[in-house]
Amino acid sequence: MKEFIQSLSSPDPTPGGGSASALCGALGASLLRMVSGITLKKLDDGSLRNEFNQYIADLDSIRDEFLLLIDEDAEAFDRVMGAFRLPKETEEEKKARKEAIQRAFKGAADVPMRTAKLAVRTSGLAVSIAERGEKNAISDVGCAVSFLRSAFDGAIYNVNINLGAIKDDSFVKRCRAEIEELSDDIDDKLSAAKRAVGEYLE
Repeated sequence: MKEFIQSLSSPDPTPGGGSASALCGALGASLLRMVSGITLKKLDDGSLRNEFNQYIADLDSIRDEFLLLIDEDAEAFDRVMGAFRLPKETEEEKKARKEAIQRAFKGAADVPMRTAKLAVRTSGLAVSIAERGEKNAISDVGCAVSFLRSAFDGAIYNVNINLGAIKDDSFVKRCRAEIEELSDDIDDKLSAAKRAVGEYLE
């Protein structure tokens, strides 16, 4: 973690905000996993134990996917920079370079979009855990909600900056429509989770 934070602090462009957003997602998922584990230890009800065992399995997978996205985001941006360094002496080289740049920007938009989608999915679990999890750990669910909000918002900033460089209008339109749908979805889920947290803490 210390090494990653030091790298993030450096003037190098990677890792950047997209990687940091994925880290926020991993932190949120880890906190929800912790609360699920605490809850499981105190449960006698068989059906609830099955439910929280499933949450733990899902969150283990989600956390690991967020961790992969930290590196994938940096790698995607490095491919953009690599495309810009391609030769452009001849018309053929210029054409190949432009196409490579566009492919790279699409890839750089795709990775944070996956981070955003994963944050939405995790937010659905946050609602269930906030409502049925161990109340002595409810503040940790609240922290997870905040991390997931940051993961989503940061990811969307990174999607949008890459969309601004993409010439494929149909691709951009599809992505913007998806962003709108995802934004509505996560707003609903995080609001529900925050209400459940607030009902116990306030």
